Amino acid sequence: MNKKMIAGGALAAMIAATGIAGVVMAQQPGTPPALSEAQAIEIALARVPGEIQETELEREDGKQVYEIEILTADGQEMEVEIDASDGTVLEVEREDRDDDDDKDKSPS
Repeated sequence: MNKKMIAGGALAAMIAATGIAGVVMAQQPGTPPALSEAQAIEIALARVPGEIQETELEREDGKQVYEIEILTADGQEMEVEIDASDGTVLEVEREDRDDDDDKDKSPS
């Protein structure tokens, strides 16, 4: 009976230690991306020529992604999403400059 209690206690301690290690690892900053910001910008500008407005490194669906906003020569704002691990262009979309999300929407 003592062996079962000791084994059970040891197992519980291992599970608790693993859980604590997982929490600590989750709080640490992610690994640096394989692709530098400069490389991501170069890829984005090759796809959408213009002037860089903003660059962000974010985590989406478990992977690091650069979101690069570009102002084109004709005044359009475009966003290019690039996989930070291999430079794959994931998405190119036009940004709406007159976004109404910030305005108060009250019933008329």
